[in-house]
Amino acid sequence: MTTILILGGGTGGVVAANVLRRTLGKEHKIVLLDRKENYNYASSYPLLMLGKRKPGQISKKLQRLSRKAINVIKCEVESVSPQEFKVHTDKGSLEYDYLITSPGVEHHPEAVPGFREIAYNVYDLEGNISLSNRLKTFREGKIVIFISSLPFSCPTAPYEMAFLLDDYFRNQGLRGKIEIILVTPEPYPEPLAHPSVGDSIRKMMKKLQIGLFTEAKVLSLDPGRGTLLLDHGITLEGDLFLGIPPHWGPSFLAGSGLLDENGWLEVDPHTLETRNKRIYGIGDATSLRLPVTRVLAPKAGVFAHFEAEVVARNLASLIQGKKGDFRYTGKGV
Repeated sequence: MTTILILGGGTGGVVAANVLRRTLGKEHKIVLLDRKENYNYASSYPLLMLGKRKPGQISKKLQRLSRKAINVIKCEVESVSPQEFKVHTDKGSLEYDYLITSPGVEHHPEAVPGFREIAYNVYDLEGNISLSNRLKTFREGKIVIFISSLPFSCPTAPYEMAFLLDDYFRNQGLRGKIEIILVTPEPYPEPLAHPSVGDSIRKMMKKLQIGLFTEAKVLSLDPGRGTLLLDHGITLEGDLFLGIPPHWGPSFLAGSGLLDENGWLEVDPHTLETRNKRIYGIGDATSLRLPVTRVLAPKAGVFAHFEAEVVARNLASLIQGKKGDFRYTGKGV
């Protein structure tokens, strides 16, 4: 019997578990670990923000996977010992033959002074639920959407939110009373795409009178004054702050020898193998660089999905004594 541990019940982890279960016999053990009880479909957070989705429509219990003979354990992963083939959790240690790490990123709003006090974390389920209630009574003022730092997950999300908010308030006949501004450290919108894409988005934002601040470093928020402080002494006043907090790599892998100098999981761009041949990394926690361009791959669920397909199918082939010929090409569609 082979035991495969999967760390993280997000898109990558769930896809990997399902593919492995379909391709391997029941004699092999698949175990998924996550601190949360639910899988939340984060791509629907903007719709949740506007009241077009309810929490129950975008969440599912991870324990549902147990119906497919996938063992789900709710726990906090504390560390990984590659030499011992063990994962240590707050509920004890687990041994593995192969390990798939897909924990996503860690959000650290506390790294930006004032964030927790006055900003809504739009990358958090509870944050969007609270924001949805606030938007129901918001009739006038300035909305500031800000990206705290790079890299961050789902690079299209802040722009999607800005456009959706524009449409939301236009439909209510309130757009003339509401100013929308987006603040980003990026040189231009969607820099991972062709420059023409960024130029097109910039023109759309200008047409809809959505303000845009690029190459802006967020320093802090002032709860008393209701302001966002940027570098070069720039201060933006706001009535509603929607923030994307700083993203960090998985802290439980510190000391494992698997992280790069920036704290992200280092993987082969084609096979997703780490420095340890029995450990694979997928999803937002990786420092995966795209072939040819060598830029960091977008941290988005659709990419994690295809990465998980490659890892799971290659791993299943390996366990069955075959050669794993699947390769990740950097595509998400």
